[in-house]
Amino acid sequence: ERSFQMSYREQILSKTVLPPGRLCLAFSGGSDSLALLSLLPKERSYAVYINHNIRPSDELEKEIALNKRNASSFSIPIKIITMERGQVEALSLKEGIGIEAAARKLRYAILEKEDADYVLTAHHMDDQVETILMRLLSGSPFYRLEGIRLERGRIFRPFLHVEKELINAYIDESGLSCSYDSTNSDVRYKRNFIRKNILPLISSKEKRLISSIADNMQQINGREAGIPIKKGFTYSIEKESFLSSSPMRMEEALYKINEDLGFSSLLSRSQCLEVENAVGKNLNYTGPRFLVRTTDDVIRFYPRHLNIVFDGTKSFTWNNLCYEVSDEAFDEKTLIIDFSSLALPLLLRESRECDVIELREGRKKVRDLEKEYGVPYCFVLEDRTSIVAVLARVFGKKDRLARRLLNRKGKACSLRELERAMP
Repeated sequence: ERSFQMSYREQILSKTVLPPGRLCLAFSGGSDSLALLSLLPKERSYAVYINHNIRPSDELEKEIALNKRNASSFSIPIKIITMERGQVEALSLKEGIGIEAAARKLRYAILEKEDADYVLTAHHMDDQVETILMRLLSGSPFYRLEGIRLERGRIFRPFLHVEKELINAYIDESGLSCSYDSTNSDVRYKRNFIRKNILPLISSKEKRLISSIADNMQQINGREAGIPIKKGFTYSIEKESFLSSSPMRMEEALYKINEDLGFSSLLSRSQCLEVENAVGKNLNYTGPRFLVRTTDDVIRFYPRHLNIVFDGTKSFTWNNLCYEVSDEAFDEKTLIIDFSSLALPLLLRESRECDVIELREGRKKVRDLEKEYGVPYCFVLEDRTSIVAVLARVFGKKDRLARRLLNRKGKACSLRELERAMP
């Protein structure tokens, strides 16, 4: 019920927390971000509107014009950033994720580059409820029921405890004109379906109760430490630490490794259980995304997919793996390859069952080398004629050059593991 002592604006302000420093607002122009825009301190704020280019051009042009007028009316500078048409769809197809998820990933990548102390988004309590319901309905792991956090790094959500109904009442009372995204009516998106068909059936009291699930889960996650993961090209966990943790923390570790390996879609619950069972029985696990090798002390996770074609003249990094071409060796173990003797382009890929390399001592199956090294696979460097190198240094083993490249001078080709600091 409306408080007769406070206006809608005052009620919102009583539930809103603004962080210090320079503020960048992720401004869509909708009612939520417009309400937040109107409450920002003008002297230390600016807005960024990101055009995803996935809606009709005439709709976008009208929206951008309105957003500029609204920002000007509140004396807030606004920056317009436009993505290339098809960019969102391309990421969606590449990573096997929905259009909404792809747009969100690209949007946050842009916002993280902004020169501000905090990036504000206008997520509110109803967004929190939608998120919890989506995760419950999609079988998300228990720890992810923490929902949307008030603060995560530089991302800050001042409206997280403000009801959508209150925001709408404030917009109407103030006579503000907001833009409307036509894709928000498309119930093929799960969030829109929940917003249109489920949320209207839930009372304000029930929404607060569902939102409290996120608050409680965040407290639990804050009290119970996660499983330490040693990150490099491979990922390793102490076996005792893994097996002595709760099922929730086990799942969390697996999901984090899955995410670090570059997968946007979640692991299935059955895959998590398969890994946990294999580790408990001291067995190896071979899955579609990674391999798991278990010893008495350590569990190691190996990425499954690498297949890169290059011309031998450029450097690249991929998932903590760094390939460098230079005039000097990286260290005394660097492979020296005369690229002029190779039939370019080169292919860097995972080893296969049939792979063979001609070494100084003779012809050898790559699988036999892997058995000697005790690794699930290696990487091979292949030109148009044959395999020219077996690369195992990323797993702490020895690289091997093909016999036809021995005793030659040229550029340095090194693959090295880049260890990342623990967060």
